[in-house]
Amino acid sequence: MIGSQSGYEVHQFNNITSAGVTDSAQTAGVNLVFQITASGIATNVTIRLEGSLDNVNFFNLDEYEQDIVLTADNTTGYALNGCPIKFARVRLVSISGGTPTVASKLGSA
Repeated sequence: MIGSQSGYEVHQFNNITSAGVTDSAQTAGVNLVFQITASGIATNVTIRLEGSLDNVNFFNLDEYEQDIVLTADNTTGYALNGCPIKFARVRLVSISGGTPTVASKLGSA
């Protein structure tokens, strides 16, 4: 469980290269930071940051149910404060061109 030992911990999710999801990480905090590094993008990739209370049923963490479109190789961060979920993961929703890799980490406090 990340976030319970030092007050702030980081989980490295498995890389994703096709539509699907990473492994999930159990969190102990309500303040989360996702770090997403995308490479090999030709046009774009669409990702979704997901949370769950039971590690079975996951939902979009964006309050407006919007996915994130990445259009260039880059590292981006997404901070979610006051987000009391027990499990988190990243979903690669779609790929438009290229052979991208999405590497992601989750920080929890």
